[in-house]
Amino acid sequence: MSGKKVAISDEQASAMMQKQAEQQERMQAESEQREAMLRAFVSAEGRERLKRIEQVKADRARAVEQHIISACRQGKLSPPVSDDTVRELLTQLAGGEGSSKAGITVMRKRTDDDW
Repeated sequence: MSGKKVAISDEQASAMMQKQAEQQERMQAESEQREAMLRAFVSAEGRERLKRIEQVKADRARAVEQHIISACRQGKLSPPVSDDTVRELLTQLAGGEGSSKAGITVMRKRTDDDW
């Protein structure tokens, strides 16, 4: 590695900070919009289940949330989506991840007595 230092001007630093702030605002707005749609589309029990799943498997919860939002927008699901429907969607998603299921395989050493 070289010990070169790269200096940026105050204008460049200001522009970078402004861009980062805009990105954070955009992400916050998207999050608020998603939460508003979930409040409109999913029952209180279903939202509670999604929040609990998010604690353990955030990616799975996000996938189910996205599925619910798009299905409700397309008219495939009618709001409010019940807790039972949320559970079914979680099960379907978990079933699609067949190779990632956790399991324990016990492999025992063979001794001369085993033959």
